Amino acid sequence: MTGLLVDAASIIAGSSIGLLLKKGISKKISDAMMIGIGLCVVYMGISGLTGEVGTILLLFSIIVGTLIGTAIDIDARINALGLMLEKRLVKEEGNTFAKGFVTYTILSCTGAYTIMASLNAGLGDSAMLYTKAVIDLSVSMMLASTLGIGVMFSTVVVFAYQGALALFSGMLSPLLSDEMIGAFSCVGALLTIPLGTNMMGATDIKIANYIPAIIAAPVMVWIASLLPSL
Repeated sequence: MTGLLVDAASIIAGSSIGLLLKKGISKKISDAMMIGIGLCVVYMGISGLTGEVGTILLLFSIIVGTLIGTAIDIDARINALGLMLEKRLVKEEGNTFAKGFVTYTILSCTGAYTIMASLNAGLGDSAMLYTKAVIDLSVSMMLASTLGIGVMFSTVVVFAYQGALALFSGMLSPLLSDEMIGAFSCVGALLTIPLGTNMMGATDIKIANYIPAIIAAPVMVWIASLLPSL
């Protein structure tokens, strides 16, 4: 729990600093910074990919997850939440509140490092979360300086998500194999890549609709493990 609180505090602190810096940054510099951050996010996604997950398993995980996510339309729901918060809590923020809220929420919810750090926290090791807190401090500061206060409000969702993962890990650790955790992390890293290209303005992919694929991946590993015995 301490690791989760420290990470949440780092996002709030970083966002606060970013908001102070925002007033002195021109749109030209802001746009250039967003492209730079997007490039770093793409790199983070590629770095999180492993060759241990089979292409077929990865493909089925994406297909199943996309079907579920698109049917529910998670992207629209997250955007609606961001717009609702913007309307109720923020004045004169322009149209960046929802974008900041959604961008940081998805960045944290799909990142391989976030997933692994939260799972490890559930197993009693918060070391990765403390490292992530340092990363979140700098990333939230940069994003808040370009996208505004929506980044700070995403802290609530990020804390709940990481807490759920930690709880999930603690309860189901006896049932989770290394292959399941690897698949879980690999799909998360894969989804981080288009998030980066979205941030650069190169694509406009509804990444939130693919998030169920992260849950589908370990399930697919479990199903695959049963096939030889059938």
